[in-house]
Amino acid sequence: MKTINCREAGFDCDYVVKGETEEEVMKNGGEHAMKVHGMKEEDLTPEMTQKIRGLIRSS
Repeated sequence: MKTINCREAGFDCDYVVKGETEEEVMKNGGEHAMKVHGMKEEDLTPEMTQKIRGLIRSS
């Protein structure tokens, strides 16, 4: 299982995104960011994606 804490990604939110793979975590995290934090797809820049990918942990 892989996870990322939403707060570590820079949001004031305690949600933990989970997935079996990095790709699943990124997909789930993107959906959460758009639904809960009002982000748009164009807000998810390559730089932000790379930063967030670096925060993913194996648990």
